[in-house]
Amino acid sequence: MILFFGPPGSGKSVQGQLLVARNGWSWLSTGQLFRDSGDPEVQARLATGELISDDMTNKLLDDALATVKDKANIVLDGYPRNPAQAKWLTGHLPKHGREIVAVVVFEVSPEELVKRLSGRGRAEDSVEVIERRLKIYEQQTQPVLEYYKQQNVPICTVDGHGSVGAVHDRIQAAVEACALA
Repeated sequence: MILFFGPPGSGKSVQGQLLVARNGWSWLSTGQLFRDSGDPEVQARLATGELISDDMTNKLLDDALATVKDKANIVLDGYPRNPAQAKWLTGHLPKHGREIVAVVVFEVSPEELVKRLSGRGRAEDSVEVIERRLKIYEQQTQPVLEYYKQQNVPICTVDGHGSVGAVHDRIQAAVEACALA
């Protein structure tokens, strides 16, 4: 399993879908799972930029992982968002016959993130919600990288600026260097 890690708007979903199409892998996005859930509580939290509870997120992801039957890599987008979720994932992957082979970190400037997010047209992409989501990412999610460093999981950093194709080529090269080597 390859974890895509970066702030909202960094390109994880677009690049994840490109990477799985190119390599014949599977893609799971907790954000997409939330949007598709139809759960009113989840929809209300998305609209305000608040994170979904760990229990609800873990259950949704566990169910989704159970549906991926092939043994090809999975690109996981948007999870884990905090150290507790990272520990949960590490503990639950063996039951699905999986392990984390790399973390790909997208680096994108705050100005570019706001520009990208405010142009998507989603309810959760107002300037206030964007700022809240970026602050939550900085405070709660970045410590997850420290956890994976301690677990000796390879971490690849990718410049997320530029055209979709240029970023994709950098991601493919990074994954080949640190996850498939």
